[in-house]
Amino acid sequence: MVAKRPAVITLILALCLTVSPVTAAGAAVTGPPVLNAPVFNDPTADSGVAHSPSAQQSAVMDQLIRLIKAVPAGAEIRFAMHEFVPGDRSSEVASELVAAHARGAGVQVVLDSQDDGRNDTVFGQLSAALGTNETAASWAVRCEYPNESADRGCIARDYLHDKFATFSSVVVNGVTHSKVVFQTSSNMSDWYLYNSYNDAFTLTDATVYDGYVQYFKDLRARRMQPVNPDYFWTTPTGSTYKGHFFPRLTSSGDPIANVLKLVKCSYQDAAGVTRQTDIRLALTAFNGNRVEIANELLRLRGENCWIDVVFYDESAKKNVTQYIRDILARPASNGKYIQVRPCRFTVGSRSVVPHTKIMMIDGYYDDDITPRVYTGSANFTTLENADDSMLRIAGRDVHTKYLSWFYNLRSACGG
Repeated sequence: MVAKRPAVITLILALCLTVSPVTAAGAAVTGPPVLNAPVFNDPTADSGVAHSPSAQQSAVMDQLIRLIKAVPAGAEIRFAMHEFVPGDRSSEVASELVAAHARGAGVQVVLDSQDDGRNDTVFGQLSAALGTNETAASWAVRCEYPNESADRGCIARDYLHDKFATFSSVVVNGVTHSKVVFQTSSNMSDWYLYNSYNDAFTLTDATVYDGYVQYFKDLRARRMQPVNPDYFWTTPTGSTYKGHFFPRLTSSGDPIANVLKLVKCSYQDAAGVTRQTDIRLALTAFNGNRVEIANELLRLRGENCWIDVVFYDESAKKNVTQYIRDILARPASNGKYIQVRPCRFTVGSRSVVPHTKIMMIDGYYDDDITPRVYTGSANFTTLENADDSMLRIAGRDVHTKYLSWFYNLRSACGG
């Protein structure tokens, strides 16, 4: 869902201390998490039991729960989330964070406030269990400091939209893995089980982990400072993974458009065969603030790249604006068209849409033909207004997994 503005909320500590943990519906999540691989949910795969999501529906949240459960005493969890409300799996996420603290792990949480107070219940649960003393090993805070009526993100102007966690170590099948990052498109509520497609990627990489930890520390510390739309930075390039941390000043240029400017549409593969570069996107929101991306996609289609876009469709056309839709619908300079699929369909009585923020490139990019995937929490909307993170993953195996998922998404959306 598109982010909402931070809340004008008065947090009553005494109330928070009386909030009892909310129990998750259905059986507890078991089994090991996956590492260095993506996970995708399928909101259409009903279990047939009310308030009991199928394993396919809850795959993303289950991965997070498994990671939290795998954290040993003495390790550290850092967790940043835009929306976190009680639900059929999200309640178990909250309970497992509390349980990790109870067994001796440090658990630190930064949440956004919401204009309807939707995060209040879980924040009350977490702050009561973890405390709010930021010098302790565990704590829970929100961006609006020291006044909950402030209308801001932690660093950005408007809101925290991040959806990630870091784990200093996890134990999986008896083996300790250090410096783990979980990046997802999913918030923590039932809508992300039953109404939307989401992805998550979990990686073990010391450099990117350190980047995410520094970003998390900045989210906590800079909420006490004036907002800074000129914050953006990345981890080093040249490796499998690269982290990008927002907000970014608009005048600094569009990072996605800058990637597309380095794409060539015709290239030779390792066997010397001439190939076409393919670019695929599965998006939640795309508006005129990022028109440069739409123009680059149209330019590349005119140079014979294959461009395929699936996006969240809604009647008001606020998520993907008519301005952007019109550009994507134009013939390119060679007379060819971008393949575009607005996506909203019904399963029973509920609507289903994509909530991902994915771009995939298979072909020539910046003197390299390694396929790459960009994913995370950052929509194609104003660069300056939200705290967000984006992950770039390079490699054929990961791209193949995302490509298979993309084909399934497009098919579910109508072709």
